[in-house]
Amino acid sequence: MVERWSISVYNAAVPDSSASPPFTPLQRAIYDVDQLGLTLRDSMRLVTQQLGFFVGQQRYLQERERIAALVAQYGAPGDGASPANSPAGAGHQTGSP
Repeated sequence: MVERWSISVYNAAVPDSSASPPFTPLQRAIYDVDQLGLTLRDSMRLVTQQLGFFVGQQRYLQERERIAALVAQYGAPGDGASPANSPAGAGHQTGSP
């Protein structure tokens, strides 16, 4: 008996314009924190705390530019994961017991 196999190939090089932007964890954290409208200093502190490593001003601003380019290409992420869309009190707050 002869078995037949079929292989499906997905071309990952072609971006899907309806997909969410391919954010790195750092970019996702920066994007979400920027939605809160905080000062640059407070935003950097919050992202540093969330990720567990220092994010300096130059790196933060460079990633913001990359995020802007990704959002221009793919549109804003629509998965509802941004803090602005989460219910009040749904996350850990700094200084809470």
